[in-house]
Amino acid sequence: MRVCTLKIAALLSFFLVLTLSGMSYGQNTSVTATVDKNSLTLEDSLQLSIVIKGTQNSPPPQLPSLPDFRVTSAGTSSSTQYINTQRSVSITYNYRLTPMSTGTILIGPAKVQISGKKYSTQPITVEVQKSSNRATITNKAAFVEATLSSNKAYLGEQLVYTFRLFHRVDAKNLNLQLPFNKSWFSKEELGEPKTYIKIVNGLQYHVQELSIALFPLKKGLVEVPSAIIELDLYHRSQNRSGRDPFNQIFRDPFFSRGVQAEHKVLRSQPLSIDVLPLPDRAPKGFKNLIGQFKIVAELGKKDLDVGDTTTLTVTVSGKGNVRDISFDEPDLKNQFKIYPDKPEFKQTVHNNQIRGEKVFKFALVPLEAGRKTLPEFSLPYFDSEAAQYHIAKTQPIFLNINPSSAKEELNLVQSRQQEMPLTNPEIETLGTDILPIYTELDKFQSDNVSSFAFLGAGFGSPVVLFIISAFLMKRQNRMKYDVAYYRRRNAYKNANQRLKQMSEHSDSKEFARELSEILREYIGDKLNLQGKAITAEEVQVRMKESNYEIQQAEETRKLLEKCETLQYAPMTQGSTKQLLGESENLIKVLEKQS
Repeated sequence: MRVCTLKIAALLSFFLVLTLSGMSYGQNTSVTATVDKNSLTLEDSLQLSIVIKGTQNSPPPQLPSLPDFRVTSAGTSSSTQYINTQRSVSITYNYRLTPMSTGTILIGPAKVQISGKKYSTQPITVEVQKSSNRATITNKAAFVEATLSSNKAYLGEQLVYTFRLFHRVDAKNLNLQLPFNKSWFSKEELGEPKTYIKIVNGLQYHVQELSIALFPLKKGLVEVPSAIIELDLYHRSQNRSGRDPFNQIFRDPFFSRGVQAEHKVLRSQPLSIDVLPLPDRAPKGFKNLIGQFKIVAELGKKDLDVGDTTTLTVTVSGKGNVRDISFDEPDLKNQFKIYPDKPEFKQTVHNNQIRGEKVFKFALVPLEAGRKTLPEFSLPYFDSEAAQYHIAKTQPIFLNINPSSAKEELNLVQSRQQEMPLTNPEIETLGTDILPIYTELDKFQSDNVSSFAFLGAGFGSPVVLFIISAFLMKRQNRMKYDVAYYRRRNAYKNANQRLKQMSEHSDSKEFARELSEILREYIGDKLNLQGKAITAEEVQVRMKESNYEIQQAEETRKLLEKCETLQYAPMTQGSTKQLLGESENLIKVLEKQS
């Protein structure tokens, strides 16, 4: 009886599963779009969610053109629910929209194709307003500011751009974008960022400060756009039992229950600079050097002989871009041989001002005796503080050259044949042998050289073959058992082959997705990581830790983020070709550095 009951229960469970499965396939499919807010400022971000009900295997939706937003993927989530024996499934695609302009913005319908049928969402209207003004910004959890050391500057004069982030709560995942145009400014870093605490209107803020030296390249009124920083702010809720010991230990946001994360986009105010042209009537030899400088020349020895060597050292120091200073060889009118050395450069930063020292050395060899005078070195520059041209000069150097003290002795060789007495030869030739006897030295040398060459080749070739065989076997074993070495050796070959096949793709979304996958797999193979699982920011961090150049790591991150963005926006054929070219060039550069 018990066996029959178990069989009946199993049959009922089986039919119930079939019934629920049939219900799931028969449910209706729908696509909807929602946002987490309809009104926001330039400091906020918008979450757009595309919910597809009735299936969990649909392709990603095609987003509309969103030129007023920067779009990044925020992941996907799936859901399965049973309500009154009815099974309901859905999948949600989330996107983060960062506003780039203000006004009333229309988010058009997103489209998705499921089982040959096309679905579209309803359009959504959002209102984007400007950020709060400076009068109320100090009451916020975080704000930023950007300043310039002066709103007027001459061409080539150093300016100091300072960006500061103020925050009263924990701030993580910082991503700063500075606004400088390379055609308008050249820039140099002014040391590491500073961190300190500052009281603003009675509130305590943690401040992170970054300073950069800017050198204007063009005259006229120049506007420096806003600097943009994206970050996550973690707000802690007040705990009624303030004596909770675990609250004191686990201060990290990931360990606290009462922590709310808020994604913010903070923008500084744009700045204007009036770049003035340099005054006319610049002195001869002026090379757009701006600052304050001094120059000193020293000679190693001032009393020497013809043929001796002395070193002329010219040192330039001061405030400004000393790196750009250069000198030609001194004109010594063929009285000396001159051997210039590579200049030595040292740079320091004091009170956000670049100071430097550059040392030029010339080895001098006098060719004739007498009292000589070395010409002065001159350095024309423009003093921006005094608004005047100046010429820094060295003092003339006098030196005494003596005739060479070393006298050449003439060694005479006289023939002594007449003094040598004639003697009878100890060996006489009585006859000739059948075999040839070589009496010329050249024939003995040629035979010995050829015989030694054959002997060397005969005895040396096995050794060479053994070394080559051992090297090939070692490499083969390493390729077979060392996975990291195998991945690293074949990374460029695999990536290059896949890139050549990319031109056959017609779907721009699939193109961007696969290109992102190729780049991640290449980095993963080079660093022995799982290439598909790492994010763009993780790629940048791992590349910096692996001694890749900072610039190449940043370019790789930007290219990966660009690929992620283009997966959700349509691309033209020209855009795909340009993106493919950028990827090929980047991989070639990274391969040379590895």
